Amino acid sequence: MDPFDSFPTSLIKLRSAQEEFESQYCAAEESEQDTLITKYIAEVSNSDDPFIVTEFGTDLEWINTSRPLTSPDLRGRIVVLDFFTYCCINCQHVLPVVKRLERQFPVDSGLLVVGVHSAKFDEEKELSSVSKALQRLGIAHPVVNDAQSLLWKRLRINCWPTLVVLGPSGQALLFLVGEGAVRLLVPFCRIALGFFQPTALSHLPLTPGALPTGHLLFPAKVCATGTKLVIADTGHHRILVTNSSGRVLEAVGGYEPGYRDGPFDVVRFRDPQGILWRDAHTVLVADTGNHAIREVDIENKVVRTLAGTGKQGTDTLGGHLGPQQSLSSPWDICLVNDVLFIAMAGSHQIWAFFFQDSELFQKKTFRKGTCVCIAGSGEEGNRNNSYPLRATFAQPSGICFQPPCSLHIADSESSSIRTLSLLDGKVKNLIGGGLNPTDLFCFGDTDGVALEAKLQHPLGVAWSATKERLYVADSYNHKVREVDVEKRACTTFLGCARGENSSSCSKAAGLNEPGGLCVLDSVLYVADTNNHCIKVVDLTSGHVEALAVTVPHAIDCDELRSSKHVCHMELAPGGWLHLCLEPPDGLAAGAPNKWKVHSNPEAWRQNPLPVGTLEPGKPVTVELKLEDSYSDPRVNVHVTFDLYLCRGDVCVPRSFAFLLSVCVDRCGPAKQSFLFSKNMYV
Repeated sequence: MDPFDSFPTSLIKLRSAQEEFESQYCAAEESEQDTLITKYIAEVSNSDDPFIVTEFGTDLEWINTSRPLTSPDLRGRIVVLDFFTYCCINCQHVLPVVKRLERQFPVDSGLLVVGVHSAKFDEEKELSSVSKALQRLGIAHPVVNDAQSLLWKRLRINCWPTLVVLGPSGQALLFLVGEGAVRLLVPFCRIALGFFQPTALSHLPLTPGALPTGHLLFPAKVCATGTKLVIADTGHHRILVTNSSGRVLEAVGGYEPGYRDGPFDVVRFRDPQGILWRDAHTVLVADTGNHAIREVDIENKVVRTLAGTGKQGTDTLGGHLGPQQSLSSPWDICLVNDVLFIAMAGSHQIWAFFFQDSELFQKKTFRKGTCVCIAGSGEEGNRNNSYPLRATFAQPSGICFQPPCSLHIADSESSSIRTLSLLDGKVKNLIGGGLNPTDLFCFGDTDGVALEAKLQHPLGVAWSATKERLYVADSYNHKVREVDVEKRACTTFLGCARGENSSSCSKAAGLNEPGGLCVLDSVLYVADTNNHCIKVVDLTSGHVEALAVTVPHAIDCDELRSSKHVCHMELAPGGWLHLCLEPPDGLAAGAPNKWKVHSNPEAWRQNPLPVGTLEPGKPVTVELKLEDSYSDPRVNVHVTFDLYLCRGDVCVPRSFAFLLSVCVDRCGPAKQSFLFSKNMYV
């Protein structure tokens, strides 16, 4: 049967015209490409048989809007439909391009991005799960939950991600299929806006969801030593070092995402995931959103990049020295002697970084400082093989070591746990998945042996030497599984389907998409990602409790978001922000009453950011100038105070923290002011 038999003739004509256009575009000089786009838009927009998309349907659920969007909302606009599923690494890779498009052409320009979430996994069909994923991924534009794939089928979509550009009358102009095609998105939309010149646009009912409050935001991974924990506080783009009771000792990064090495007060991460202790003073980080491996020196309070360039790479072989070697979404890491093994989710491979000259698989040597692919062809799949580079993985997202010579890998998109032998490089199935190496839909929620066991998008693994068991974060089933590796037998250890956040016995403890695990002696630590907490599990008694994370000073960015004193304002690039700091009543004269401004240093002309002291009766004025070139849509400004306040003869230290959320808008004012009045210090 011809696959085009079920396609409308209008869609067949459009795809034929697009194929010819893309061929000409790729062959053209850069100076000719805009003309080719204009010519193509004129051709397809004047077609006598257009493929029209006018309504989404009345029975679909919407997120980030106060009501469903209808045809009048879209009329006159250039609309980009982003068909995605939140588990998909390729969909996550196109998000920076989509966000750049939205910054360059905001809603009032006539361009609107609408996400169409068409799920792969059962868990992804749930509205609450999609809502949390949008918060985690920083998606603020309207999203329709196409749980039954109705829009997917109507537009004949066949893979994630696919972006469809619609003209002002709802006519389809362009289909961009796959991660690589997205490079055409921004220039095409720029020309389309100039061609159609949208006017008389309707008001859109946009209501982006607020972020949860708390000390942790979507923590992805956790690692423990004898006295300390390190937590990937992924939603806050930072690394937390705590003592065993949860008291924060160091907060590295945070406030805003970015990519910057250096001292702790300037360093930036972007969606960090995998973490581990290299020694008592050094933490290694898979800085996923920056496509890099970072080293955190706790003793000297400095961060440096070991591998990666800060930009996504397409190299599937590697071999360059670390900082010259491009990577693709490293998701988890595991250290064995002087070799750091990397679950490279973006290229569907296992890589290694070598701290010393090393040998693998009893025959292959690698130079110190290089970063190399050691398993996986780069093709997405579930193929086991005696030759490691002929095996295929599907978004590996968790990795751990079982002595003496086995790496266990949470292969998320194949919903399986795989094993890589460090003796000979053989890749084998342990549990889950299916026999067909191209079948990535073989998932479920079943205890059992080998292939009989069914998982749903596992993201983490941890080996317990004490129990001689492997623990698996079966993320989309909201469970932790226990695996007898010798028997390949899998049982449920913790959690229940779509459990609430409650701590009780191990079978009933509620988890929500746990992302990472760590075992220390007889204690299992669980990064309970969507519950924004770390669970501590006694492997002997089964007792579960949430780690009480505490911050000694009020400088925690999530706490600032929840403050009743939060101010939201708009400011144009290059604009001035004037802050007036009014001393509170009862301020102790002569005491070290300190204030400090915290923000992304790349956003402001002032470097370093201002600090100072307050004196009774003497307000302080602080001026900040936004960089002309700053292009991110938002920057947070945190002002913290460590003061000594007196009542009568009694003076006590008090800490306060406030957040100003600044929306960067080219149409915003060139000057804004905010008064920290003396009545705010309560």
